[in-house]
Amino acid sequence: MVSPRKIIQAIIESVYLGEKIKPIQEATRRILYKYGIEDEILFRRITGIVYNIFRNYGLIDYIIESITGINVYEVPSFERSILRVSCYIQQLDTVLYEKHKVKYHKYIVDFVEKKYGKVKSRNLLKALDSIAKVKWIPKNKYEEFMAKYRISIELYKALEKAFAELGEDIPVFLEYIQGKVREHVFRVNSLKASRNAIIKYLRDFGYDVVPGYYSPQAIRLKGSLGREVLRLIETGVLVAQDEASMVAVELLPLRKGIEIADLCAAPGGKTTYMAEKTLLKSRIHAFEINKDRVKRMRRLLERTGTIDSVKIYHSDARRAVEILGKNSVDVVLVDPPCSSTGAILRNPDVRWRFNESEIKTINKLQKELLETAYHIVKPGGHILYTTCSLLPIEGEYVVKYLLSKYSSITLVKLDKPFKESPILPGTMRSYPHIHRVTGFYYALLKKKNT
Repeated sequence: MVSPRKIIQAIIESVYLGEKIKPIQEATRRILYKYGIEDEILFRRITGIVYNIFRNYGLIDYIIESITGINVYEVPSFERSILRVSCYIQQLDTVLYEKHKVKYHKYIVDFVEKKYGKVKSRNLLKALDSIAKVKWIPKNKYEEFMAKYRISIELYKALEKAFAELGEDIPVFLEYIQGKVREHVFRVNSLKASRNAIIKYLRDFGYDVVPGYYSPQAIRLKGSLGREVLRLIETGVLVAQDEASMVAVELLPLRKGIEIADLCAAPGGKTTYMAEKTLLKSRIHAFEINKDRVKRMRRLLERTGTIDSVKIYHSDARRAVEILGKNSVDVVLVDPPCSSTGAILRNPDVRWRFNESEIKTINKLQKELLETAYHIVKPGGHILYTTCSLLPIEGEYVVKYLLSKYSSITLVKLDKPFKESPILPGTMRSYPHIHRVTGFYYALLKKKNT
């Protein structure tokens, strides 16, 4: 039996690691296995708590500062995690800990005293005591909005404007994102197994698993991930990947013997799928600027058996013209950094870290990456521009920029399996609340033969 003290420590460490590793569920999984917590019900509860802390962390940070005067970003990250866990338990949780708030407060205090000592942790202990004793209540419309929708005002305003342009219903979306991730989605690596065989295998072990809705390689699995699933992940038979991401690869005109460039490749889900779709008979040039993400991608390539067909460049993808040359590849995938607003359910911290000034910087990068793709693709070749963003400034308007600048590029019409964009017909969008996938934007472009 797992002690409550160990549960508290596992939650704190999961929140701490979740700031560094995405998705958050992966960080939690690592910590729970470190502590030997494998009971399915307990595993699911703890994972849900950690998810909810990140889903509410903007509100949690606001409450902490309101009660204690502490800006959590001015304290060390592990102490920040302790404060967030304490605040969630004392102020927001209404299910697991409602009857045990005093007891769990004591466990956190004991943990802090043991880790830092009473003298060194005096200020932290004082803050924890205030969080446990003072009940936070919304006092104005801004605080009421945060408490109701668990989303920053700045992000809401950006989404409200976007949904008005797209003709979508934002209240329905806001209601949908109050829920939780309902299932795990995986791609079955066809180089190692068939989807039907994996579905049968997992059902034989009692898993609730069904085929995906949109991709012929997708499966959807409810409940906790047991040893059988983890083994399939470790051996590269299963790849954690949203169906909207799989569809991106399936839109590309892939075939054996072509040159492919993936300009923002890590963590490698699309890269490995392109290698799989071309049966390892094409060369994929995978660019990634972040060293840690390169390492993660390399591990995935090795697990899936696709590394021999991929050349990794630890480089800014905007140097691809210099590295590969103009008119050098047949297909280019551009999946640039973005606001990740389409992944708000799987990455709940997106609700609070939206910053309009940062979006302007990212938007400039998106345009530069798409222009890079234009220069390296051969005449007659294709570019797929895709982002997991719900904001047209990161989607339709980036593509419009390229179309207005270069007359030798045209759209290839997309309208299935998701919804055609009303802003730029011929391009396509998926929506979390409509399609039950990550929100994605897709534009397939072709460079004219000259």
